[in-house]
Amino acid sequence: GAVPLPLALTLAGCGGDDNEPKVQDTPSQSPSPTPTSTPTPKTPEEKAAEQLTNYLDVRDDALRAATIDFKRLNKVATGREFLNLQQNVSAIERSGSKLTGEYVHTLGESRDRGAYILVIDCEDRSGVEQTKDGRPVPEPVGPDGKPVPNPLPIEYKLVKEKGRWLVSDQNGLLEESC
Repeated sequence: GAVPLPLALTLAGCGGDDNEPKVQDTPSQSPSPTPTSTPTPKTPEEKAAEQLTNYLDVRDDALRAATIDFKRLNKVATGREFLNLQQNVSAIERSGSKLTGEYVHTLGESRDRGAYILVIDCEDRSGVEQTKDGRPVPEPVGPDGKPVPNPLPIEYKLVKEKGRWLVSDQNGLLEESC
């Protein structure tokens, strides 16, 4: 922070040396009103992308804590993804493993499909480690038995419910790259 001007002037005059000029207190003034400009309304695609970012924060926190804050989750997810996250967190908790570190999310352009919006997140897991009994847990494998690529593009589907966008589904795009 910035120090309010009257306080800064008062502090500048507190040197204890009588040769310094005396600083007079100035009455504080209320800031002059600034012209208000109307912010550009966000498009549905921007709102959906913002909500996906919120969801990813909730998801990442839940995976690291191996517990879910339903008050937060209810505001950002619905449907299959709501259940998916619960299953993933439960699996971490049951296995006795621990997830640490930070995911890096890079969102692509939102695509409006009418009834829903799709957003691809290029998820980088290189800063995340899963351990059990202090030892690293092997990297996840895809249906083909090969390690899941990192970074991985994940396509998220967001639907509008009760006036807000919620993540309803996701699909790891194993055959694509970021």
